[in-house]
Amino acid sequence: MDHPSPTHRPGPPSTEAREVELERARATERASSSERRMFELVCAYADDDVFVLVKPTRAYVDDVIDAVRTDGVVRVIRDAREGGRETKLCGEEARCCHRLDRDTSGALIFARNGNAVKSLAGQFARGTVTKRYVALCAVVDDADEGTWGSGDLVRVESGHGRARYGLYRLYDVNDVDRDLPGNNRVKRCVTTIRVERVVEGVELEYCEPERDGSNARLALARCSPITGRTHQIRLHCASLGLPLAGDVRYGGPIRVKSCASASTSAIGDLPGALLHAEAITFRHPRTGEDVTVTVDPPDWAHIE
Repeated sequence: MDHPSPTHRPGPPSTEAREVELERARATERASSSERRMFELVCAYADDDVFVLVKPTRAYVDDVIDAVRTDGVVRVIRDAREGGRETKLCGEEARCCHRLDRDTSGALIFARNGNAVKSLAGQFARGTVTKRYVALCAVVDDADEGTWGSGDLVRVESGHGRARYGLYRLYDVNDVDRDLPGNNRVKRCVTTIRVERVVEGVELEYCEPERDGSNARLALARCSPITGRTHQIRLHCASLGLPLAGDVRYGGPIRVKSCASASTSAIGDLPGALLHAEAITFRHPRTGEDVTVTVDPPDWAHIE
């Protein structure tokens, strides 16, 4: 069967990048499989039906779910509704309503009862939940700066699917609904991206030494996924020549060696992609009113 070909950017990861990704996954697995992974979970919003936690970076969602549901796990949750009083939000009825990648930090919604589960599951399925992420990206030499350089909101639309070896890749939008290997199909994928600032004079290090640069640039972008495909923001940023810092799978640098204007959290080894879910809006399952929850971004998002 004739399958569609992925777009040239981002291409498949190098051997060096694959090795780094494998070790990152192993490190997270080791932490996950320790007797019980301990989390300090900050609650950004809570009521009788819903609560929103701040997922830590380099943590699997399943580990956060276990921490919420399992008695005996030490959890310190600052309940926004109770003015910062420590409390516990746990129990078998709590259901996580969506997923975040291992490296992605930020807002993660839980439903506290059956009605809330049904309502929020329907909203995610219909695509009516709106999300905003902040990303720190590297600017590659052949970046599509004519597309995003003005600071305007850019709508990126493409196909999305698994290629050989299970890698997620982008496809031409005209290939949507075409068959892929492994009984998969190309699906529509849409993200809006706005580059808010570009930082000059950065020294970056990549898994591939030939790509290292002492006069490189970083870009801070805010992204909203319209669809909900795996690695969507990471892929679409990379397609514009803006791979996320730390995202070696899709062409990002592994280290920021120097940057005069960067916070300390954006300098040094990058243990994962710098991506943070900073805002989410949903319709409350009981009142029907829109609720927007915002989560303070990490220090690296304040780069100037």
